[in-house]
Amino acid sequence: MLSAELATGLTELDALLRQEDWLTADAVTLEIMLNGVQRQEAGWLERPAIAQFPCELLHQIDQRWLFYSSHRFGFSTQLKIYREEVDRSAFAFSAQAGWTLPLSRPFRFFKFYDRLTFSLDAPRGHLPALWFWEMPWPQSLLVGGWGTGRGAGFGDPGLFDALMLRLERCQHL
Repeated sequence: MLSAELATGLTELDALLRQEDWLTADAVTLEIMLNGVQRQEAGWLERPAIAQFPCELLHQIDQRWLFYSSHRFGFSTQLKIYREEVDRSAFAFSAQAGWTLPLSRPFRFFKFYDRLTFSLDAPRGHLPALWFWEMPWPQSLLVGGWGTGRGAGFGDPGLFDALMLRLERCQHL
């Protein structure tokens, strides 16, 4: 059973997605996710938190994104794209979803968050994304960012891999 706070967040997410306010819905999705693993104070997700993410909550968030975007966005859409990639890597997914700058291999740099596309014109699987971008500035510097989240970074795709693994495990429960 979801807490009243999480239920309120999901109701807000419904309203934002219905209005196609993808940017704000992405921010609310992160808030719900942080609340679901008690990381509101930290303000970002890390792999151990993703590994313990409540399956029911993950499903609730995903179903809303799928419904309001006609399956264009959502974690399940991201998982489908991830599974289609030969090497099943976050970087391969990122290129398909439009998260990286279009540079030739082996160089793939993540876009700055404000450069993502917050409309149905975005590539499949493009959203939600803030859960992946948000990180403290020291962590951002470690992954090659400029202290502004994942933007311009090139490393640590492990967080995305962790969520894909969690989704796969939750599907079998």
